Amino acid sequence: MSLDPRQMAELIEPYSTVSDRIRALDAAGVQRAEIAKFLGKRYQHVRNVLEGDAQSGGYTLGRVDLSGVRETAQPFERTEDEAAFIERRSPGAFWLRVRPDGSVLLPAEVAEALDAAPGRRVFARLTASELKIISGETAMQQARDLVRQHIPPDVDLVNELLASRRAEAADEQAGD
Repeated sequence: MSLDPRQMAELIEPYSTVSDRIRALDAAGVQRAEIAKFLGKRYQHVRNVLEGDAQSGGYTLGRVDLSGVRETAQPFERTEDEAAFIERRSPGAFWLRVRPDGSVLLPAEVAEALDAAPGRRVFARLTASELKIISGETAMQQARDLVRQHIPPDVDLVNELLASRRAEAADEQAGD
């Protein structure tokens, strides 16, 4: 598959590491030489990442959904094949058919409720045989709430950190 540079840039935008960007482009079917040229890396670097993944049993980014890369795509836009993979049972209840590439298409209303536009992140937790998906913002708020439970109300972490850093700096200066 050949993507233009704009499409490749949009495709790798969610990934922060070069290795993950290589994996995303590879999953989209871009040739190794094109990946190396686009990322400004040596071909050997691209090969090492992909071959290393293969030898270690794989590093799965998942299949890349290119629907968000097309110029005409809008957030939460669905293709004509939605009916083949989503069966609405009642408001908020669905049967989702796994697509041939192993991915699951989220119903538009679910994606919208989770703010799961192309390139955005959601948080998923698997427990036993249940998968729970929450928005990225909800996951961050839950993490903040969890941390707050362990901090006494009279403690100001920012001021404690600043005092600690000032003390370390003073100790370093005194040691000079």
